[in-house]
Amino acid sequence: MKLNESISTYDVAEALQGETGKFDVTSPNGEPYFVTCQPGHSIVSLEWAGSEPNLQPFLVRKVAQPITTEGRSKRSAAA
Repeated sequence: MKLNESISTYDVAEALQGETGKFDVTSPNGEPYFVTCQPGHSIVSLEWAGSEPNLQPFLVRKVAQPITTEGRSKRSAAA
């Protein structure tokens, strides 16, 4: 995803597979989460824990990209 790009998805783990950076994720109930993705790491499982089926998608927006200096990756920085 590009910086500040937003998508809607029912499966956050699948949507962020292979991505790097920091993401602002809003649940169908409006609860905000930050998800940070790093190269070589993955989300194994992210399941809806609500009592009712998830009929609304999650909103995912990329808010920062990782900074690389001298071959080392540092914490994500917002643009």
